[in-house]
Amino acid sequence: MPFQRLANANAKLMIRPFEAGDADEFVRAAHESIETVGKWMSWCTPSFNREQAMGWFATCDQDRAAGRAFDMGIFCATTGQLLGGAGINQLSPHHRYGNIGYWVRQSRQGCGIARQAVALLRDFGFQQLGLFRLEIVMGIGNSASEDVAIAAGAAFECRARNRIFLHGQPIDALIYSLVPSG
Repeated sequence: MPFQRLANANAKLMIRPFEAGDADEFVRAAHESIETVGKWMSWCTPSFNREQAMGWFATCDQDRAAGRAFDMGIFCATTGQLLGGAGINQLSPHHRYGNIGYWVRQSRQGCGIARQAVALLRDFGFQQLGLFRLEIVMGIGNSASEDVAIAAGAAFECRARNRIFLHGQPIDALIYSLVPSG
């Protein structure tokens, strides 16, 4: 899939593949977000570094080229500042569904960025990837992520036992879904 088809944007933000020049800002965003993002994403720790960011970017590039996942960065459309990450992953080509994941750097949380990212990814998933279902899965207690799912119009489906493996142990999760309208 060509890059032009991957770039998704609205007036306020753009979702695009990470580039090597984003690595230092990615590390800064991770370090400022340990208190909030780190609770729900085990990679977000004080020891997270540039080498790990570059490794993640390489994995994203490989997965995108193979059509396995579309994990990208969220950037401010006017300043270019890295705001976080979002993507569609855990794709099931046979059943045509995927998972939407997202995180927003702590200094920009509460500004509607994740909700807008989900809307852009929803359109990308349904219109460009031809998916019929997108899931948003969050650990029990991740009320910020649940609020995003609800604001994005996702429907609550269930509480799934041991659905996420986080910080070395399985935890229960809530599953929300989006399906194409019509």
